[in-house]
Amino acid sequence: MSNMTSVKSALEAEIRHAREGIVFYSSRIEALDKMLKQLDQLDGAPGKPAELSKAVGGKRGYTRKVDALLAQATTDSVGKSNSAAKTKLPATTAKFWLGLLSETPVSNQEIIKNAIAALKIKPNPAELKKLKQRLANAITLMTKDGSMISAGTGRARRFSVKA
Repeated sequence: MSNMTSVKSALEAEIRHAREGIVFYSSRIEALDKMLKQLDQLDGAPGKPAELSKAVGGKRGYTRKVDALLAQATTDSVGKSNSAAKTKLPATTAKFWLGLLSETPVSNQEIIKNAIAALKIKPNPAELKKLKQRLANAITLMTKDGSMISAGTGRARRFSVKA
């Protein structure tokens, strides 16, 4: 009898593990689709994976954003509430970020302040973090394609548009 209960417990644990795996991978697929859509918005040309791989330099980029999405998926699958999952920021395309820049070079902190003012929001810490991540991604892509100019290094780095 005890042998049957241990087998039953093992099977229930396996089922629970499989269900958590389904939740994890479905949320991961959604997160990766969302990241692709964001990259398409920044690129301005949807559905061009060959050009996207050229922009990355042919290397597989491992980013903190992927770690954050994985952490979000695992905490959501366990059932804990996650404030990052509840935040909803407006879309920030490449045009939005370029609209915040002028010929006068500005720091990324000034760009974030201008973005918050332009979006007319009062972000919580999770939303602010997400907005900073979006800015970092936009800076990387737009400086590579030449639509944004970068001068300096580290904290002295300033960004502007072409004159």
